[in-house]
Amino acid sequence: MDQGLVKPSVHLRSFCKMSILALTVIIRLCQYVNKKKDQTRGSILMKTQIVASIATLPLALAGVFLAPQSAGAADFGTSWDGSGYSLQELLDGITTDGPGVDTVNDQTGYEWFTSTATGNSTASFMFEIAGYAPDNIFGIYNAAGTKIQLFGGANDEGDSSYFTFLADGSVSVSTIPFAPGASVPTTSPSYNFYTDFGNEFGFYLTNGGGQTFYTQNALNNGGYQQAVVYEGDDATTMALPGKAPGLFTDNEFIIAFEDLWVGGHTDRDYNDLVVMVESIAPASVPEPATLFGLGAVAVGLVASRRSQKNS
Repeated sequence: MDQGLVKPSVHLRSFCKMSILALTVIIRLCQYVNKKKDQTRGSILMKTQIVASIATLPLALAGVFLAPQSAGAADFGTSWDGSGYSLQELLDGITTDGPGVDTVNDQTGYEWFTSTATGNSTASFMFEIAGYAPDNIFGIYNAAGTKIQLFGGANDEGDSSYFTFLADGSVSVSTIPFAPGASVPTTSPSYNFYTDFGNEFGFYLTNGGGQTFYTQNALNNGGYQQAVVYEGDDATTMALPGKAPGLFTDNEFIIAFEDLWVGGHTDRDYNDLVVMVESIAPASVPEPATLFGLGAVAVGLVASRRSQKNS
């Protein structure tokens, strides 16, 4: 069985290297200014202006390396679940018309999203082929790390979760459980309300062992890709479990997680929890906290240098 590992995002690694380089240049220039005490005040100000310009380099690099398509393509392994249970086979099994989804070549690399719904965004539970199925938790998280559960271990194929983003940043969530193939809910819908969440988010999965994985690769241990994301093509018709056939449109996304750490012993089949979410769109990945830290250090060095020269 192929046990190769997925490499961390090339963009993320390049961004880190360039940020370190920029910080090194800033420090060297500050040292140079310090040594040139016999220069005129005008020359010193010119040098500090150069330093200040370079201090913005990490922020500029962020725009290049943190685009919505920053994730690479996942490297699929051979599913431990046997014949008929690969993600490709599962999606082919519910495709009734059109080109379908190519699980290798149709990966979007999207990591971060926003809601486009005037009312609800909807998550439909598709598949869960996992030993952790009774315990897995699926939901959304924001840039502050706040998590909202959409599905839990009791949910299965056919269940739906409706989440509404309100103008004040609050989110209401209602999850409706259906028995596989049933048209009537098995129990009353659950309802939860969350404040100060906002309207941008990623998706997460917490497995029965307590490990949490994110659509944002940089948040995963080792930077590994734990989820694959597919966008509708307006040409493929699918019949989700318990649902009538419908067109897979471009505001619908399939989020498919691997629930074991990709850097360890796992089959990398990404069929462990699969959900379709509608009325969302990709958004720019939020900047990591370390990015602002680099900028603050650089500006602090420049301010300190000016203070010493003016004293």
